[in-house]
Amino acid sequence: MTTWLDTLATKAKIIAHSQTGEEGILEAIFAAVGTTNRYLVDIGAGNGVELSNTRLYLDQGWQGARFDRCYAVDGVHQEHITAETVCAVLAKYEVPREFDLLSLDIDGIDWYVLRAVLREYRPRVIVHEINHQRPYDPPVAVTYNPALVFRNSDYYGASLGAFHRLTKAHGYELIHMQPFNAFHIWRELMPEGGTPRIVWAPLQSWPPDPEQRPWYTIQPGDVP
Repeated sequence: MTTWLDTLATKAKIIAHSQTGEEGILEAIFAAVGTTNRYLVDIGAGNGVELSNTRLYLDQGWQGARFDRCYAVDGVHQEHITAETVCAVLAKYEVPREFDLLSLDIDGIDWYVLRAVLREYRPRVIVHEINHQRPYDPPVAVTYNPALVFRNSDYYGASLGAFHRLTKAHGYELIHMQPFNAFHIWRELMPEGGTPRIVWAPLQSWPPDPEQRPWYTIQPGDVP
């Protein structure tokens, strides 16, 4: 059975700000599953405009909270987000427990932050960066370090397999992949008879980590 899932690969387009067409994918997803409170959270929002997955939606009247470690500009709150602090930060800015869109891209401890968020919050749609240089398996993430800073190497984030195990345990379906990002929705939003067709392969772009820092292999007890 053909569903809207089968057309996602054709929908990638930069409407206003996104890096590789994430806005077009999100537009197609929300056209299919609808919205509720039109609220978004963007963790790793940068300057709020360039390469943004979310600015388009704020311009369309959505509400939301956007955070970045380095920037405090254009409605972006400067906050150091870690696994220990993220839920307290979301509560500080009165983020509702359920909301329409979560975008996550902090070039580091993304997997641990997403795990913390999903233990207390339930976004309907998630788009997040993956480490596009790691294969699907083994499911690995950077070793947890709340002070980790991206240093232009392949040591950041987590593998697609690590993220997929996490979101699946929290009731999500992985529905689409781009070279740098994965898209997930609540399982109950899946179309009847729809089957995601995930086509993806590792893409080399960053040099090997000169420090050869260790990767952590996700264990069954680490999720959810």
